[in-house]
Amino acid sequence: MAVRTTLVRAWASPPLSRHVLLRAATLKSKSCRYSTSSATSSQNLLSVEDCLQLYKEKEDDGIVFVDASWYHKGGRNGRDEFEAGPRIPGARHMDMDDISTSKDLYPDRNPLGLYHMLPPTDLFAATMDEFQIKNSDRIIVYAKEGSIFTPRTWFLFRSMGHDSVQLMQGSLEDWVQAGGPVDKEPTRVPRAKDILESLSSSGKTSYQVAKNKPDNVIGMDEMLTIVNDNLQEEQQTTIIDPRGSSFAKGYIPGAIHLPYSSLVQEDNPLKLKSKEELETLFQDAGVDVQGDTPIACSCGSGVSVCHVYLALQECGRTGKTVMFDGSWNEWSQSPDSPKVVPKND
Repeated sequence: MAVRTTLVRAWASPPLSRHVLLRAATLKSKSCRYSTSSATSSQNLLSVEDCLQLYKEKEDDGIVFVDASWYHKGGRNGRDEFEAGPRIPGARHMDMDDISTSKDLYPDRNPLGLYHMLPPTDLFAATMDEFQIKNSDRIIVYAKEGSIFTPRTWFLFRSMGHDSVQLMQGSLEDWVQAGGPVDKEPTRVPRAKDILESLSSSGKTSYQVAKNKPDNVIGMDEMLTIVNDNLQEEQQTTIIDPRGSSFAKGYIPGAIHLPYSSLVQEDNPLKLKSKEELETLFQDAGVDVQGDTPIACSCGSGVSVCHVYLALQECGRTGKTVMFDGSWNEWSQSPDSPKVVPKND
């Protein structure tokens, strides 16, 4: 049976305004108070050895390790494993399912019950207070083997204006193998519901989010404008979708398929490929990393899209790049969104 793709057009009424101006902030990394070895020159990535050296040398609480273990399949639970241990001593755990704009906590903001929506700024700030994380802290994100979506937590901090955040290139198991210490005592991670209940009546927090709304994140209306303008005229915005096989089941018109699995090392998916390899991948896919053409990234539910955002940063792109938070999960449910879907003959 042959399979063809069909463009399903569903124009919003009244027509959307002209092309939205993408105001993605130029993300400039803060100068670090701590030096790293010459093994890595990236502002976003740190080797396990560098992380261990920083852990040994730190003289205050200015470095915070954040466990971002989360599993798409396999029945594992990152929160449960973190609470049971082992973990890097003093680490916090960021649960993307819980610290989010969930339907349970925000039914008006997320009536569709979309997965993994970025949290509101007030919840993020309150979570930072609960975790005793300060604006000045340097964040190092890590995860256990089998969890490959650490770029999502890296992106969360960056979207909230916390630029001093980096990814450990390797797993907790790699950390242990390198001689890193671990804490095996049980602990408890506070849940978003409890964090919000403990928020003062004034709503004030010690941690200050830079902006009320991240300007490197867009919603449904802005994405509709981008796609409709692309369809009506010349391609004005490059759209990248890093999903795996689910991309073939339906995607946003004009999207370039660049699987997130192609951006990481095969033997250790917690390690990003080299800048040279990433540049070749983007070039072969027809993505002009250094050009002025805006780029919008979308995936299934706003998680693997962060791999693309990180890879673009590693290749030197510093602006005109946004991620569509609702991604295909929201796009596929909208009657107003044009879609490319398979059609069986």
